[in-house]
Amino acid sequence: MAETATMKTAKLPTPKIHHIAERRYWSATNALPDYEKFINTNTPLVIDNGSYQCRVGWATDTTPRLQFDNLMSKYRDRKLSQTVLLVGNDIYTDATAKTNAKSAFDGNVVINFETMENILDYIFVKLGINTERVDHPILMTEAVCNPLQSRKSMSELLFECYRVPSICYGIDALFGYHANGLSFDKGGIVVSSGHSTTHVIPIYHNYGVLGQAKRISYGGYTSTDFMLKLMQLKYPTFPTKMSVNQAQHLLHNYTYVAEDYFEELKKHESPITFASRDRVIQFPYIPPAVTEKTEEEIARAEERKAEQARRLKEQAEKSRMTKLRDHEEKYALFTTLKESKTKIRKADFIARLRENTIRDEAELDELIKKSEKVIQRARNKLLGIDEIETKEEPTFPLVDIPDGQLDETERKEKKKQLASKSLHESRQRAREAKELAKKQQEEEERIEEEKRKTDFSGWLQDLKKNYKDQLDKVKQLKRRKEQLSDRRSHASQLRMKSIATLASDAPPPKRRRRGQDEDTFGADDNDWEIYKEISKDDDGWEEEEELSQLRELEKRLLQYDTTFLTEDTFDAQNSVQKSLMFMFTHGVAPPYDPEDVSQMHQLHVNVERTRVPEALFQPSIVGLDQAGVVETVGDIVKRFDERDRNNLVQSVFLTGSHTKTPGLTERFEKDLRAILPASAPLKIIKAKDPVLDAWHGAALWARSDEFLQYVVTEQEYQEMGGEYIKEHRFGNADAPATTIRTRKFLTNRLLQRKQFIVDILHPNRANVSKDELREKLAKMYKVDKEVIFVFGFRTAFGGGRSTGFGLIYDSLDSAKKFEPKYRLVRHKLQESQKTARKQRKERKNRAKKLRVCASEKKSWEIVVVVVLGEGEEFSMLFSEHGDDYVDMKSVKV
Repeated sequence: MAETATMKTAKLPTPKIHHIAERRYWSATNALPDYEKFINTNTPLVIDNGSYQCRVGWATDTTPRLQFDNLMSKYRDRKLSQTVLLVGNDIYTDATAKTNAKSAFDGNVVINFETMENILDYIFVKLGINTERVDHPILMTEAVCNPLQSRKSMSELLFECYRVPSICYGIDALFGYHANGLSFDKGGIVVSSGHSTTHVIPIYHNYGVLGQAKRISYGGYTSTDFMLKLMQLKYPTFPTKMSVNQAQHLLHNYTYVAEDYFEELKKHESPITFASRDRVIQFPYIPPAVTEKTEEEIARAEERKAEQARRLKEQAEKSRMTKLRDHEEKYALFTTLKESKTKIRKADFIARLRENTIRDEAELDELIKKSEKVIQRARNKLLGIDEIETKEEPTFPLVDIPDGQLDETERKEKKKQLASKSLHESRQRAREAKELAKKQQEEEERIEEEKRKTDFSGWLQDLKKNYKDQLDKVKQLKRRKEQLSDRRSHASQLRMKSIATLASDAPPPKRRRRGQDEDTFGADDNDWEIYKEISKDDDGWEEEEELSQLRELEKRLLQYDTTFLTEDTFDAQNSVQKSLMFMFTHGVAPPYDPEDVSQMHQLHVNVERTRVPEALFQPSIVGLDQAGVVETVGDIVKRFDERDRNNLVQSVFLTGSHTKTPGLTERFEKDLRAILPASAPLKIIKAKDPVLDAWHGAALWARSDEFLQYVVTEQEYQEMGGEYIKEHRFGNADAPATTIRTRKFLTNRLLQRKQFIVDILHPNRANVSKDELREKLAKMYKVDKEVIFVFGFRTAFGGGRSTGFGLIYDSLDSAKKFEPKYRLVRHKLQESQKTARKQRKERKNRAKKLRVCASEKKSWEIVVVVVLGEGEEFSMLFSEHGDDYVDMKSVKV
């Protein structure tokens, strides 16, 4: 017990205040002064053209020389009366430029080439290139599966505007794979989560298989937008507007990936574990000015306050006198009307009542009584007499009058009085039972006090049990009250019907007779108003009674039980400050003070820290109808054979700025291992520098001799067009046109050949010609093409993969000896014997005649062909009729 009490009384640590980082204002970037050493050197220029940031440098550099946000801002300066154009980080030097900033990208594809031209101008100027043309090969990154129109426009811009000598394009994720020293020959999987999207690209046989690549429409920008919307929804009345850059700061500095998302959410329910996960973000604010008043100013303020109170008192006194006169005038009018009843006719009396908006005499009597009470109360108040309010016993004058003696209005009033009388009697019985229970309770308290003094431990156990039972009773009453407040709930409908039944003169029939109207009480809104009016005085009294008993038990527990604290009471547990929403919004420590200006400018980031990055694994969180990144990788792996799967999962590479989130690698490995076979050799490799590895890999390749083989020169651009590229392993060319793999290889000595199954991957082609396939197999096994025969190919459902059979004979003579003649003829290893036109025509007619006979007789027929000798045959036709024997003459084949 003592340990439990210590845990409860332990104070939660005061959270550390994290100040929101304001975007630093850069000064204008100056041009680099060392371009002279690159003139006439043909040094490639590497541009990592990302949708978030652009990184530029020479291929011989170790780090990029320029790194800036890929934005451009153009606006009109009123003071200078001229148009100002800023690019990159220079935008943040001017507040107006920030509001007009725009990107050349739509997603991760360049679409605005006017903006792109301004960015390229900025790049070449800052590098110090002051020649007439940019006389350096350009290696630039582009989007996965970049549209041809975008590439064409980019090539046209570079060749026509800047007159570059050559261009080469590549994919940043594959360059990052190369920068980390991973082999393209062994294969692997690249998971690139960047600013706009997340791509999963399998690497197979030295190429990225883009036909099997997948894209998830969730990246850094989507995460930032999700974080911004979550905070706006959480703090709708926040005093300052949260910007995209501030949401990005929260994303980059305070988010993490949970190993088990749902278990992590459960940990937020406990205040102790919640305090360690909550981050308090302080936004800038101006503290209120505190002015100290002198004694004279304080005295004058007190005097003004007293004068104001005196004036308000006089106004209230005057208002009470005015109301009293009004009530006395009304009372005089009512009494005059009452006295005139004996002096005039009844019809004239009723007419005078209607003129004063009084329905009948009963209402007049009620108004007179009410006026007398109001006047008496007002006079007592003026004289300073404290009156004791006595509650009159309610009367029900219409209950005992038969319905036949009442009009329609009075019958409705009688119905109300019946219901009110029933409720009043039930309350009377309850009060009597309450008084009896009170007496019993006093006796029980006396006995309990004696037990406490004699057996304290047993008494305390009984007290705790009574408290638990009373607490359950109060919770049940609260649930019932919530149900009754809803007019459509079952409990509310039952209570309305009970009231209607009690108010009726005759008991309801057990069965509804034919033709009897259905009970529709409750369907009309007026029924609900009657229900509310009847139950108005009865609401809450039972709950208050039970609550008072519960508080009495809590009072005793607080007095005698050291483990029961104030925080454990019913009121403390059900206060708004104890709710999860309040804890998520205002934290657990220190206590929230709505008057504190600093706390008004604070954000609490807790569940959002894991919820935002979790969308990469569960895109449905943000409303994306796509698979998560682990499920996507698993789907791609299943498309390959078992041997290839092992090669792929041995090198799963994570890159991109979005993969810097803490815990992402561990979570990715855990979830991926769960869907792979236990024997799979899974290895997760995280990029050394997820942001700059793409540029480093591109620069590394640009320094090699291989780079010059794949550049597109200006002459080739003029001849082939802007869409033309040379396929290489880092580019958008989808692997080789075909990928061939053989399996189940065996040697047949009897037929002097080797036979095997051939698997062909051709994701961008409908099929592969057999001549091309024979040439590739001849290169693979270093044999003559003429001894290779392939046949029996079938394409898998969905295309992209075919399977068939292959044969490699030991020699050409063996192939001619054992291969069928039609296959030798197809491969032009044997000439087909020509038949006379007349013989071919006769054979065709004979076959046609046989088909016609078969269809007319609708019976079985068998043709037996007997080979007589070289080039001759003898045919016989049999049918189900024994006498239909046909002897066909011998013909030359």
